[in-house]
Amino acid sequence: MPFSLDSSLRTVNFDNALVTYQDHAFTMGTDLLILDDVTGEKLETMPMQLGFLLLCFCTEGEATFSLSGKQRILHQGELLISLGEQVFSDAIMSDDFHATVVLMSRSYAQDCIVGLNYMWPYLLYVMQHPIISLSDEEQSWIMDCYGILRRRLLKKSGRYLREPIVALTRAFYFEICNLLDDRVQQELPIIQNRSYAIFDKFIRLVSQNFKKERSVEWYSNEMCLTPKHLSEVMKAVSGKTAGQWITSMVMTEIKTLLQNTSLSIKEIAQEMNFPNQSFLGKYFKNIEGISPTEFRKGSLDGEEE
Repeated sequence: MPFSLDSSLRTVNFDNALVTYQDHAFTMGTDLLILDDVTGEKLETMPMQLGFLLLCFCTEGEATFSLSGKQRILHQGELLISLGEQVFSDAIMSDDFHATVVLMSRSYAQDCIVGLNYMWPYLLYVMQHPIISLSDEEQSWIMDCYGILRRRLLKKSGRYLREPIVALTRAFYFEICNLLDDRVQQELPIIQNRSYAIFDKFIRLVSQNFKKERSVEWYSNEMCLTPKHLSEVMKAVSGKTAGQWITSMVMTEIKTLLQNTSLSIKEIAQEMNFPNQSFLGKYFKNIEGISPTEFRKGSLDGEEE
């Protein structure tokens, strides 16, 4: 079995997958993993919540599974996109199943797409249509993209290792948007109903104001909604509450500043409008489990390896 699960719903995070597949995968630290050939086997039937972004392109056979309570079948020539936090259960692969898979940690995926507000229609589409049937040309293109990322992951020397891979990953996102564009345009009247309009407005507001405002109440007031209704809509549309979205964007920005700038913790606290460095430290550690300084040190150590 790829993952060992207990009798209750459990989040399977990127580290679990890394431990399972690291001997036959292309990886970048604890952020990105590519599997060339996942073959047919039965998966654990107990439900599991994925703690990472998953791209799975089926090259042969098929896989049946339940995704957040809805039965799905992935056929040859189809691409499965899971944005994380969705619940998989009852997964069975055919004996001739083969697939190429990309896994990304949630923090890495968020780092790559943060600030790209116009991508939300595409993400909303994927939430409703996680399996995408591809033409022969699109299938060839997907395999080319996998190949480019894989070749770059094989390069282990040079001053800049992470940066080109992040750039390629972001380009991959854009190209998937291009692939989805016609499909999204056909769905826009459906996507733009009341709930999705609320989702889109909230995400845009948070993207513009998360450095100054971190309370659900502030955003609900701006949108003339109650905090409860806003969170209920966000949960129904995306699987995450309004508060979780705010926290996610704030933490992604803090991590980006820690990893990619020389700003001191005090300066980052000022940039993010925390009262002082101590407040930032407590906020970060409460969510991440380690201090900002420890996170920065760990990121630097990972780049040196």
